[in-house]
Amino acid sequence: MDGDEARDLFQAQSHLYKHIFNFISSMSLKCAVQLGIPDIINSHGQPITLPDLVTALQIHPARTGHVHRLMRLMVRSGFFAIKQVRNNQEEEEEEEAYDLTPSSRLLLKDRVPSLSPFVLAMLDPALATPWQFLGNWFRGNELTPFESAHGMGFWEYGDQNPEFNGLFNEAMTSDSGMMNLVIKDCKPIFEGLSSLVDVGGGTGKVARILCEAFPHLKCTVLELPQVVANLADTENLKFIGGDMFQAIPPADAILLKLTLHALSDEECLKVLKKCREAIPGNGQGKVIIIDIVIDDTKDEDEITEAKLFFDMLMMVVVTGRERSEKDWKNLFLEAGFSNYKLTPIFGLRYLHLPHTTVIGFENNDKRAWVERIMQVDKRDIGTALNVISSNISAATFLCSISLTLSSLIGAWLGSSSSNEVFTSELIYGNVSPSILTIKYITLLTCFLLAFACFVQSARHFVHANYLISTPDSNIPAWYVELAVIRGGDFWSLGLRALYFALTLLLWFFGPIPMFLSSIVLVILLHYMDKNTRPLHDHQLPGRQLVKNVGQRITEVAVNIHQHTETVETAV
Repeated sequence: MDGDEARDLFQAQSHLYKHIFNFISSMSLKCAVQLGIPDIINSHGQPITLPDLVTALQIHPARTGHVHRLMRLMVRSGFFAIKQVRNNQEEEEEEEAYDLTPSSRLLLKDRVPSLSPFVLAMLDPALATPWQFLGNWFRGNELTPFESAHGMGFWEYGDQNPEFNGLFNEAMTSDSGMMNLVIKDCKPIFEGLSSLVDVGGGTGKVARILCEAFPHLKCTVLELPQVVANLADTENLKFIGGDMFQAIPPADAILLKLTLHALSDEECLKVLKKCREAIPGNGQGKVIIIDIVIDDTKDEDEITEAKLFFDMLMMVVVTGRERSEKDWKNLFLEAGFSNYKLTPIFGLRYLHLPHTTVIGFENNDKRAWVERIMQVDKRDIGTALNVISSNISAATFLCSISLTLSSLIGAWLGSSSSNEVFTSELIYGNVSPSILTIKYITLLTCFLLAFACFVQSARHFVHANYLISTPDSNIPAWYVELAVIRGGDFWSLGLRALYFALTLLLWFFGPIPMFLSSIVLVILLHYMDKNTRPLHDHQLPGRQLVKNVGQRITEVAVNIHQHTETVETAV
């Protein structure tokens, strides 16, 4: 066996071990939530050292030495980050401390949204045990592996186990806290509606969010009678116990949030047909479905994997599944709907501004650029670093321009020639020293704001430079993407501060020049910032595939080069 074969075997073994022991990461996450580690770090107000964390946990003394091992894995998994801190200003030596990451902030119990209940429910023994029966289920007659494990279906199990049922309902409520983000991105979908029925809406978390966002909207939650039995109605929110397979109350719109993915195709058709009967027949009604759409050609690997995990979960626990756009289309058409529209709402964090602006349009292109760059071998990133360096140079240059202009204007205002200008007939308005001082301070503030924005722009581009050039790293593309887009956003803010400074400069010559220049500037910026072009759909190849192919090509090239040198030496 040669070296390449041995290396491939060891890589295959590592890959196998990783998937064998993936459950350890999940259960360690559950442990961290049960111990309240995210909340402890958040309450500490700053990154917390290991001794302080152990003290706050109040655990058995014999377990204190194991906290480091748990946190080491959680840091590796991206749930916490390591920061260097000093306990006090007098100490020069720094020590490691743990800080929250975006993922662990989602686990804070007092925040909205908080997914801690979702973690505890999904990793509860009731849902973890059925996976042990998956292999036997393929050969058996039970409807689901959950039924194989518990002797009854999921919904029946919930009815007979109030503690688990409460845990599951709390998990669904916590997941619905993300609905605020959906409404923010998809507000036009809900505008103009006077009534809405949330089918399978649980305890009404989503309906309450909708009622707050649209006070005129009358919402109804249709749920199983035992779920809504003790829930009180409000002025624009009503709870109805019923069965969605039998009847759905009429409304302008029917909402199904993560409901259909738990149902088989046959059950989905029954519900969709009931929805069609419930909405107005004049073409004004709509059925709003918030669910998962599998698209492994466009989604990033991590998003696709999460969707496939959900698909397997639906197979093990209930009779549902996750569907592709083609699957959804077939269901809609078979249920009697004439058309449909898909609006992506998750996995698009890179687009910080609407695509109707030039900034949003450019951010979309920057995201695609970063995706491409992160697929390139580290030895071939010179072009990317040149692009980043050009942005750093431009931001640094405008930093200098901002400071220079503020200094020159200050020097001019302090000179005798400026007094002659301000006392001439060209000036209309108050030219008293106090007013001129206010104008100068305002202009100086604007220049300093531009300076600060360009400094921040350069800082983010420098950070992107570090991330791109880090050797042998597995840094996610969205890290670099965030740095590049933030650098561009601060650049745009700095330019706008300079544009506004021009208007303030004309203020020295009176309010009329300032007013006219403001009108011109607003019209010009509106024209420059408005975008009517559709976002380009950058088709990005699979990152891992490109990386592997690139490695293979490089290895072949190296081998050829080595053989060539050997032949030349022999000659």
